[in-house]
Amino acid sequence: MRSLRGRIALTLIAFGLATLVAVGGALFIVLRDLYQSQATALLAEQALPYVASVQRNGRGPDRDGDLTTLISDLQELAAGSSMRIYVASENGTAVELGTGTESTLAINLPSESGEILRGITTVPGQGAMAYAAAAIFGERLPAGIRSLVFMKPDTAAQQAIGDILRALAVAAIVLLLIGVPLAAWLSRSVSRPLARLAAATGIVARGDIPVELPLTGPSEVVQASAAFNAMAQEVARGREAQRQLVADLRHDLRTPLTVIGGFAEALKDGTAQGPAIPRAAELIVDETQRLERMLGDLGALADLERGGRPLEPVRLDGVALMRDAAARFGPTASARGQHVSVEAGAASLPLTGDQLAMERIVANLVANAMAHTRSRIWLEARPVALTDPPVGGPGGWAGEAGVILAVRDDGPGIAAEILPRVFDRFFRGDPSRVGPGSGLGLAIVAELAVAQGGRAFAESKPGTGARVGVVLPIA
Repeated sequence: MRSLRGRIALTLIAFGLATLVAVGGALFIVLRDLYQSQATALLAEQALPYVASVQRNGRGPDRDGDLTTLISDLQELAAGSSMRIYVASENGTAVELGTGTESTLAINLPSESGEILRGITTVPGQGAMAYAAAAIFGERLPAGIRSLVFMKPDTAAQQAIGDILRALAVAAIVLLLIGVPLAAWLSRSVSRPLARLAAATGIVARGDIPVELPLTGPSEVVQASAAFNAMAQEVARGREAQRQLVADLRHDLRTPLTVIGGFAEALKDGTAQGPAIPRAAELIVDETQRLERMLGDLGALADLERGGRPLEPVRLDGVALMRDAAARFGPTASARGQHVSVEAGAASLPLTGDQLAMERIVANLVANAMAHTRSRIWLEARPVALTDPPVGGPGGWAGEAGVILAVRDDGPGIAAEILPRVFDRFFRGDPSRVGPGSGLGLAIVAELAVAQGGRAFAESKPGTGARVGVVLPIA
């Protein structure tokens, strides 16, 4: 049975049957013993007056007639019912009254006057028999006669089975009346949410985003629905990011391609003449380099997503990284009228990171600051103590020692509404998107920081510049 509903119904039916069998087995043992005890008690009760009469008439010289009459009465009692009455001797040999059949009874015989023993035994050719054996004594009794044994077929098992079948029939009806609706309700409570989940999964597979699934049903189904809703939201965000990525690529590629195409056409048809020719060639080279940088950044992000070059963590010095960056970018900044300086919170700040990844992080941070600063850039390296407030605001890095590598500028700063998006791919604060950047530099910073166990952060107050950096675990 493949359907969940069928399996639930089959499981409940099997459980109900197993319960009925277990209860029936226990009841059979109890009822059989009860009926056996009842049957032997009844035999003992029937035997008492006859045993007393035999005892009484078996004594004295004038009792033969009464004893003969008593024996005849016992024979008639045996003939008129399913009861069998035996006269047993001391050695266990017994003679059945009425037929005279002699047999050996495998029972314990009483030894004291008035004693009655009861139980169940098996008689060859007759099967299981309930018995009550009573001791008899008297001078007129034949020599060797020890007891009277009253027997009747043991029907306790049949009685118990009959009672159990009647009880189980009632229980089965009740089980059907209660169990079938319960099984239907249980299967619907599980199968319906799963059917909705399967349908919603198909919608996602077709490329659409389904409505949010209701969180109903058993807790496991609720958890699965909640996980699907979270996945669907993430898929929606991913697809939106993908559409935005394509739109941003089209936008960012259009400008350099337009510049390259326009000046190439001008060179081709002779429109660009004299001093305009070197300028056109220079712009073509600049835009080509811009395209190359963009493709390089895209390749770096793609490498990070698919694992790319494995990072090789080594012990690095955060202060040395910032001093090296100041030395590399200082001349370019000076040529643009900008000044680069290093602010170190210690002589050295050991951290663990990949050499190339850390150099790219610092380079992208400095390049971003150079694109937005007025005149000053500060390269900052300082430790983070366990008791320091969260780096990057509420929810930022906190509760763990680390090293901050940040770049601060004196530019116009970042507006509060766009501050959370500065690490998004292709995001650029300039709405016209005509600046030299690709919008990927800070996205690479964030990805590389996370890959090394850290995180990126950005802080700014409009008009006072911006502070962008990463915090990494201390070595």
